[in-house]
Amino acid sequence: MSTRDKKLLIILAGVAVLALTYFFVFSPQADKREQLQLENTDLKSQYSQLSTLAAKADQYTKDTQDMSDAMQIVYDNFPSYLQIENGIMDAVAIEKSTNTTITELTVADPVAIDVTAAQSDSTDGSSDSSSDSSDSTSTTDSSSSDSSTTDGSNGTADTESGTDNGSSGSNANMRSSVSGYQLYDVNSVMAFTTEYHGLKAMLQQVIGSTDKKTISSLSVNFDDSTGELTGELNVDSYFLYGLDKPYEAPVIPSVPHGTDNLFGTLN
Repeated sequence: MSTRDKKLLIILAGVAVLALTYFFVFSPQADKREQLQLENTDLKSQYSQLSTLAAKADQYTKDTQDMSDAMQIVYDNFPSYLQIENGIMDAVAIEKSTNTTITELTVADPVAIDVTAAQSDSTDGSSDSSSDSSDSTSTTDSSSSDSSTTDGSNGTADTESGTDNGSSGSNANMRSSVSGYQLYDVNSVMAFTTEYHGLKAMLQQVIGSTDKKTISSLSVNFDDSTGELTGELNVDSYFLYGLDKPYEAPVIPSVPHGTDNLFGTLN
């Protein structure tokens, strides 16, 4: 092999070494350096954000506690559970304090409410209001097969529901389907006879209740012959299942055996 050929081989070997060094050493190191620079930029941004949050940690802790206290106040305004007898005794309380006679009462079983859907419904403006009209009728949905109807005209109570009055029936079903808190609605439909001041007192008692109640509909008719008002009131009572407080059963006075006036509605 001539000297010239040896020189060419040395040159080619040098070029090969340089190429291998570039592709296998320099290029990977350059990519890694670029990646480290990007990670460093992200870490600087995160450090800046965390430093800002750390500077306001005390304020965030206070705000979180204030919000928790405010939410607890909201929770405390809800009962943990309602049953049919709660609706019945509410109607009895209205009769005793407002000079109103409830001739018929229907209390439905609890119905779960999708709070997320309710918040997104922009047409929800009638839950906290009532409508009062003369010579008017309204159709209320009380067709639930699981309901309790009390007819005040004859002092009898017909229960069409399979709900357990303890806490083992629908209560057990709710316990198996609830995760965390779940809002429920118990609907009551009251057919009544009263006078003007009695109607105002009845509405005020429902709206001013310490429990969460709303009037979803109201229909009133004036009787020319007696001067009395007859109508139908549709009330929604709410409870928040999952609260860490016991169910408060209504106070039901003892009823003498054999009475013809079961709910004390007849004079």
